Amino acid sequence: MKVKIFQKKKKIIIVLAIMTLMVALVFSYKNLMLEKNNKNENTESTSFAYYIDGVSTRSMPSRSDGYVFDEASSNCTNGVIPSWDYSSWTFEGDYTNYNAEDYNRTNCNLYFTKMKTVSTVLGDLQVYTYIPDFTKSACDDATCESHEKGIFETTDDDGTSYYYRGSVENNYVYFANRYWRIIRINGDESIKMIYDGTTAHPNGESSTDRQAGTSLFNSSNDNNMYLGYMYTSGEAHGLGTSSTIKQANDNFYTSVLSSYASYLDMNAGFCGDRSTLNNQSGVGTGTVSTYMKGYLRVSTSTPTLSCENSSDLYTISSSNKGNKALNYAVGLITADEALFSGTGGGVFDGNYNYFKNAPSSYITTGNDFWTMTPIGYYNPFGNVYRISRLFFVNTSGSIDDRDTTSVSALRPVINIRSDVIVSGDGTMQNPYNFSLN
Repeated sequence: MKVKIFQKKKKIIIVLAIMTLMVALVFSYKNLMLEKNNKNENTESTSFAYYIDGVSTRSMPSRSDGYVFDEASSNCTNGVIPSWDYSSWTFEGDYTNYNAEDYNRTNCNLYFTKMKTVSTVLGDLQVYTYIPDFTKSACDDATCESHEKGIFETTDDDGTSYYYRGSVENNYVYFANRYWRIIRINGDESIKMIYDGTTAHPNGESSTDRQAGTSLFNSSNDNNMYLGYMYTSGEAHGLGTSSTIKQANDNFYTSVLSSYASYLDMNAGFCGDRSTLNNQSGVGTGTVSTYMKGYLRVSTSTPTLSCENSSDLYTISSSNKGNKALNYAVGLITADEALFSGTGGGVFDGNYNYFKNAPSSYITTGNDFWTMTPIGYYNPFGNVYRISRLFFVNTSGSIDDRDTTSVSALRPVINIRSDVIVSGDGTMQNPYNFSLN
């Protein structure tokens, strides 16, 4: 008898447990669906009305029409915040505060306006005003995460700068019997450009003609000082000795550019930022383990065109800013400028690079080339010994790192005066040319 009662109680307990579990599962499912609907409503349940330059239209503009998303004017019902994914050219709403009752359809009014027209030394240019996602590589190639291309705006230490990004085809210059590609128009309206060969090369073409030889960055890698474009033993921002790459750059200047010095802006500079992440005693000198702020900007995809320390802004003696340490007005591209141009950020974690290729970006040459942005003096990949390392752009257009005694291409960078007379339209067939009054 006791056995039967026990078995009966056991069955009841099992049934109750199953029922409790089923109730819990149903409750959890309802909560999950509610949370999904509240935070991540599918855009299929969202209706859109499009406005181009304030006029209602049945369809949104295409990527190539030259419009940008007007986030300030655009709006949605039900607490949804509208935004736009430029890399895929699609609506990207934030449904975190979704508050519809009875799951009413969300209605969004999306506004698009033309790019801004700005007057520059190159003439009137159409400029994008939004901030790109610098975690994504930008080029026309299918391997790029974004297909943005054009001219964008940001700020530098002198004002508003207009930079070229992606697979642009309107930044060719023919100067000093060589071809160059414009990196940006500086805030002081001078033109910064990078060497691109003795003949014009289309985007994506791999050629050693697009470089002015190769060089070590420095002859040693066992001290913080070798991170500098110029350096002095025992000083974090020393300027006493020219690096190996600077000597090669100076030689290029004397052989190719010296007779064109009157065209160059002698006030603009080149930033080899040696500002450190940590401030304890001795950081940035000797063999003290050091990480530079360039490391942080690349790993967090937050490039800047400002130069934090004037001792790292390389200028010539007649300039009214910077360190005034250069003999010749020539430098290198920065890792930040490489990010602005279309190389993908967020790729460097101090141990391994997650490459984001940009093979058809205008900046890519099919060959490794140096930037002048140091990473630090540390133990890469778990090595026993610390090594001084800098950023470079690799063969596929990814930003990468290597030690200062490695060999990479030299691509000189110069600044052209803002008062030059400009002809041409910047295409490969009709590049910009400069003349003086």
